Amino acid sequence: MENPQSRTFVLRETLLSQRPDPLAAVAMALASFAVTVLSLLAWNDVIGAATWMPASRGAVWGGQEYWRAWTTLLVHGDAKHLLSNIFLFFILGTFLSGYFGISLVLGAAFFAGGVVNLVVLAGMPLQTQLIGLSGVVFWMGGAWLALYCFIDRKRSRTQRGIRALGVALALFMPAEAFDPSVSYRSHLVGFLLGVAAGILYFAVFKKSVRAAEVWEAVPEEDETSATTPESL
Repeated sequence: MENPQSRTFVLRETLLSQRPDPLAAVAMALASFAVTVLSLLAWNDVIGAATWMPASRGAVWGGQEYWRAWTTLLVHGDAKHLLSNIFLFFILGTFLSGYFGISLVLGAAFFAGGVVNLVVLAGMPLQTQLIGLSGVVFWMGGAWLALYCFIDRKRSRTQRGIRALGVALALFMPAEAFDPSVSYRSHLVGFLLGVAAGILYFAVFKKSVRAAEVWEAVPEEDETSATTPESL
């Protein structure tokens, strides 16, 4: 009788091999549209949006108007600022929500964006405003790259690490010279919180993530091409 422990296996599919939820793109398109509309309201000061939506340290920490840390996510300085954020917000959000749940991803991203703003505002000048979705976008990027590294075990840890680093540099390295109007601190805090969120998600849902894997037994002569299950 063959000993099952001596079998050699190849990992054929992971969760990321599956088709993402097709409704994810629809949900992210609606969310992007909502952000655009709210930014337009702020630009034109409709219903006083230019007054009550943006956040500064004086208003949030001094005036205890903590809700501004979330409303300011929906405000942008100009069309260029809005479009640069909306593009990555839609792309990253579609991938994340397509695999890990629309409600969970959008809810967690919005909550995390406010937390990022609270952290960053605490160290900013009193009246300087912090606006935009950048913290959310970088949170999504960090979460996606962390989850990719845990899930795509068809590749070695080194290969995954190199791919993740390459994607991070391509997406998030500034294409222009240093701009003092950009809050690079919110980018960093958002990215690190996103990585932490990805690690936490994997720790909580590891069994369901691994349940999506498809392993195939291979003949002994193909052993050199086989993949051994990892502990992560």
